Amino acid sequence: MGCGLPVRGRALSSPLKPRGLFWTFAGVFLLVLVAFTALAVLTSVTILHPIAAQRARDRTELALDRAARQIAALPDPYDLSELRRVLRANPLGDADALLVLSAWDGRVIPDRTLPAESMEQVVRLLAGAGLADSAAARAASGIPPGAAGVGEAALAPLEVIGHRTVTIEGSRFGDVAAIGSAVRPSLLASPESRALLLFMPFAILASGVAGLVMVRILVARVRALEQFAARVTGGDLAARVAVQGDDEITRLEERLNVMTTRLEAARADLDRVDQQRRRLLGDITHELATPLTTIRGAIETLQNASVPKSPEEHAMFLRDALEETERLDLLVSELLELTRLEARAQPLKTVRLDWAALCRNAARRLAPRFTEAGLALHADGAEGSAWVCADGLKLERVVDNLLVNALRYVPAGGNVWITVAGGESRVRLTVADDGPGIADADLPHVFERFYRADSTRKQVGTGLGLAIVKEIVVQHGGEARAEAREPRGVAFVVTLPAAECEPGTMAGARA
Repeated sequence: MGCGLPVRGRALSSPLKPRGLFWTFAGVFLLVLVAFTALAVLTSVTILHPIAAQRARDRTELALDRAARQIAALPDPYDLSELRRVLRANPLGDADALLVLSAWDGRVIPDRTLPAESMEQVVRLLAGAGLADSAAARAASGIPPGAAGVGEAALAPLEVIGHRTVTIEGSRFGDVAAIGSAVRPSLLASPESRALLLFMPFAILASGVAGLVMVRILVARVRALEQFAARVTGGDLAARVAVQGDDEITRLEERLNVMTTRLEAARADLDRVDQQRRRLLGDITHELATPLTTIRGAIETLQNASVPKSPEEHAMFLRDALEETERLDLLVSELLELTRLEARAQPLKTVRLDWAALCRNAARRLAPRFTEAGLALHADGAEGSAWVCADGLKLERVVDNLLVNALRYVPAGGNVWITVAGGESRVRLTVADDGPGIADADLPHVFERFYRADSTRKQVGTGLGLAIVKEIVVQHGGEARAEAREPRGVAFVVTLPAAECEPGTMAGARA
């Protein structure tokens, strides 16, 4: 089974049943484990062992250099305790190695106390390397004559593996020598190495079992991610994957949960935008239908010669058509203005200006309209100065839109207050009224495009004025919000950064 059978020059093969990720990974894991174990042994023998030997030599050379420099720098180089301290302070890294000073006067000073037979062997090694006079060294070190040859077998594997000459004030004081092992053990020389090779198959088996268990755990978690992805693909954006552990898959699970949360929020935003779009179409249809119907009726009446019309009626029809045309023009203009603002089609031309003075001028311009509507406009709160860095024409549009909004929705007999308060870092404009107010559910949405609260749908307007205000304020680095007033009414609050630019500064700069 599983092999191809030749039939008329073609092979019909029985496809192998898929083993799945677990068994595939298990086989590959075992093969890689065996291969890398063999490679590790080969690397240890051919690369790591020579590198370790070289590092040992480097440590020996460094210890010799430091010891020679420190002895030369001693205030009293003949002080035996100081010499031993320096030698002990520069270990060779091998517990069996010795650091020895062979002085010019024949003394041999090791870094530790040695028995007589070991000292005699050290003297022999130094003399053989030409670093000491054998007789003088024995005499200076107090080695008895009968100790000659004793302990040779114990120290036979040692040799002088390096030395440095100590020079004090231009004269040779002696030599610092390192005495270490002369025989390098092979890979199988020690019981530990043989035990390591003996237990290596068991280690490989244990590693393989542990690897299989880990793979089973990983596969289970991957399958959970697969099921999660299937749910999300099916449209279930409320699905979440259970986060467990603290590893790479855990971080992936967290990222997927964050991604799904954002997708869910984005879909909610799209639904909200779709609702706004539907409401916008209804509003625009309503706003366009009324003036178009009026214009069409007026024109048809004027064109119908069979309908008697007095000069006054003729002028009235023309006036009605003109007024409705102006309403259409306002709607189209505000749509175009908002579109240009959102597209950043016109960069801001910022100058340092007094926002309080601008508000006072706007209040004076609109005062006759407020009086005609039976409203009281209070601009006492706009006294003094409040300097900001802004585009004057666009900031004037903000104030006009807020005042016109109050003029449109506050009934006759009401009051409107305009206040400007300056601070070190922010300047705040407040336009408040004592009108019917806005429902709490509508307050967060009044600055959205084409949004009109249910209580204001019967009023004339496009629903774009506050959206234009919000876009202009945001481009200036400010904030706009609506707040309910007690006992009634609403307050529109706009804050901008205080001025930091010089007069006459031009830019598409952001304040």
